[in-house]
Amino acid sequence: MSFPREFYSRKHTNETMPNEPFTWQEPGAWRKTCIVHVTMVAKDRQPLFGTLRHNGTKAYIERTPIGQALISQQSKMLEMCPEIKILADKVMPDHYHIVLHVTRTMSRTIREVVRGYMQGCKVEARKLGFTENLYDAPPFFRTLCHKGQLDAMIKYVKANAERAWLRKQNPDLFRLHRQTTVCRLTFTSLGNHFLLDWPDRQLITVSRNSSEEEIQQQIQNALAFARYGVVTYTAAISKGEQMIARTIREQGFPLVVSLNDGFPKEGSPNEKYYKPGGAYFESCSKGTLLLLEPTDQAITSDVIRLATETMLRDKAEARHLQYMPVSVTSQRYRFLALNEIGRLLCGRI
Repeated sequence: MSFPREFYSRKHTNETMPNEPFTWQEPGAWRKTCIVHVTMVAKDRQPLFGTLRHNGTKAYIERTPIGQALISQQSKMLEMCPEIKILADKVMPDHYHIVLHVTRTMSRTIREVVRGYMQGCKVEARKLGFTENLYDAPPFFRTLCHKGQLDAMIKYVKANAERAWLRKQNPDLFRLHRQTTVCRLTFTSLGNHFLLDWPDRQLITVSRNSSEEEIQQQIQNALAFARYGVVTYTAAISKGEQMIARTIREQGFPLVVSLNDGFPKEGSPNEKYYKPGGAYFESCSKGTLLLLEPTDQAITSDVIRLATETMLRDKAEARHLQYMPVSVTSQRYRFLALNEIGRLLCGRI
């Protein structure tokens, strides 16, 4: 799916994307052209819409009559709103995805259109004998706001059944673990915990000032070690670290990533249904990824705080500057501490 270059222009983005709140709160904003990914969730996450199946080749959803009604109502929505096109959709057992393209300004807002669609689905569900409220909450909207996001939206929707099947077959790889202890530090974790037992490890840290040539050389070095069975650890903060992590992951080698605030909070509504997005999901399903988010205990532990302060002091002295302590609650400290945690996990502290 491709769109004219001007669709992604800054002017268009400011006018149509709800990630710009000062624009989207203007009267009529939700009537303008946009692309939006809508997710609608069944009441209490009941499998009202279908059953997840696998035919030996691919996963698919065997729709219930209510699930079929979700599809039939699309035609009515398009008849009433010819300004809208459907780019992708997927009925899942307990939720429904649809990517809508508003091609020109409408008399109604896209929110009103979706609410009308959902009301029509409720009416059809009542005809089929379902007397409760069909949905658990209002729909969730994700709007297109940067180049490349559209392909990701559509791929995500189309691959949703296969992702659900992989998660069902490998539940332990997608379960959030609180209070995972490594080197006397505690983490929230998700993925293949056996990677923590791997004896050979390499830590990837790349300066933000590294040149493209230097980064490419580090990529080749990291791949060489990975081919010999070394597990790669990184916080994937700088551009170079992200490039190396992506290369390691794409080539199927094991990867441990330290996250800064990457998981839902304990007890939050999203905790039960959390799963890593995109490529991380695929790596998790293959057992080649472990995600670690340090707790406050880990971030502020004596060993990590001392290592972080020593590193900052050494940098200041190298530049003939006076060392200035950094608050442990600051983002700068947290990012630096992530790398020091990596050093500890790789046996360098």
